Amino acid sequence: MKKYNVLIVAACMAMLVGCASELDIEPKDSVTEEVALDSEEAIQSLLVGAYDRMADDDLYGGWFQMTSDLLGTNDDITWSGTFSDPRDIWNKTITTSNAQAEVTWTEAYEAINVANIILANLSVITDEDERARIEGEAKFIRGLVYFDLVRLFAKDWADGNPSANLGVPLKLTPTDLEYDPASSAISRNTVAEVYAQVLEDLTDAEQLLGEDNGFYATTWSAKAILARVYMQQRNYEDARTKANDIIESGQFALVDKVSQAFNQANNTSEDVFAVQITNQDGENALQTFYASTSFNGRRDIRIRAEYDDLLEETDERKTALIYYDAAGRRLSGKYKDQFANISIVRLAELYLIRAEANVRAGGTQVGPNTPGDDLQLIRARAKASDAPAEPTVEDILLERKLELGFEGHFIHDIKRTETTITQQGTYEWNSNLLVLPIPQREMDSNPALAGQQNAGYVN
Repeated sequence: MKKYNVLIVAACMAMLVGCASELDIEPKDSVTEEVALDSEEAIQSLLVGAYDRMADDDLYGGWFQMTSDLLGTNDDITWSGTFSDPRDIWNKTITTSNAQAEVTWTEAYEAINVANIILANLSVITDEDERARIEGEAKFIRGLVYFDLVRLFAKDWADGNPSANLGVPLKLTPTDLEYDPASSAISRNTVAEVYAQVLEDLTDAEQLLGEDNGFYATTWSAKAILARVYMQQRNYEDARTKANDIIESGQFALVDKVSQAFNQANNTSEDVFAVQITNQDGENALQTFYASTSFNGRRDIRIRAEYDDLLEETDERKTALIYYDAAGRRLSGKYKDQFANISIVRLAELYLIRAEANVRAGGTQVGPNTPGDDLQLIRARAKASDAPAEPTVEDILLERKLELGFEGHFIHDIKRTETTITQQGTYEWNSNLLVLPIPQREMDSNPALAGQQNAGYVN
């Protein structure tokens, strides 16, 4: 029996059902070999399918975030569940056959391939504005997914030479059904090449998308992820500029209480981008693994006392966003509702990016607020004590941990701040054990990956 690598299988899976008729605009993430994408309605339907892929539980429905936090926890959370693959991520004992890492890789490339199919068929859309919007959304999805893939499956941007370090394979065109392993195998691009593609896709999306697009991606969504990319690259000047653009646009506002930013069926004024979860579509794995059994969760991820102790008694993030189940387990209150939308980037993060980047970059301040002003907005909303007038980088990083905890930032912040992990052992920020392996199935089926496994893992 032939073995097929996931970059190819993902495409083949994405070509199994027919595209939409004019009266059928249900989300599709696939097209048949026989039916061409020859109408705007079909492309629109496929685009909805791409968002649906993003909301899969193994991507932004939960495991992109939980993988980061389990891998990067530093006295923050504990895995107490029975599933061995997440436990191995938490313990830093991951193998090349880790099923969670494998399915995240697979689903990510399926989402990328749907975006590629859309981009390859834009010519059927005659209206220029519609074509620009759809192109922008597809590039936003592709850029965002590649960014999180390269952050998890490759060395950090500053860990050695990004132009020499291996990233992930870049596939920018749809994969044909007829697969020839010898000619279709794809090797890994460098970290620098992947970041360059991410920046190109997100910059294009920023320019192509408008300010309002319902709950789909907008120019603000693209700017927000660009700010994240620049922070990971230690490019603080551009990071603060993008964050400032969003903050000063007036399009978004912090909700009155920090608890109101979570467990909402609709996007809040604070959501710059969120994935949509309903009882008919999308999957909320964060709720599954963080929530107590009384909220139909598994309560497998529990908050450690060390994290709880960082929060002041008056801080609503301690009293409203941390709760105890009947057995006294400390759990996150951010994910109680199974059908709540999942915030991918909130305005609160942009304030913290602008504050940190302004401190790090120095020189002329970007935006009307001082870093202390930005920090005070976040702390005042949480009813915490006043922020220092001139906060240090350490002050702002602590606030990131308190405000953005359990939202998928732990390992990425550990790496970009070059911090040592001391939970479950001692791990320097650039330890090989803090990088996921390329899945063994992919290594076995893709001859171009021979000799390209991440350091510390056996092929």
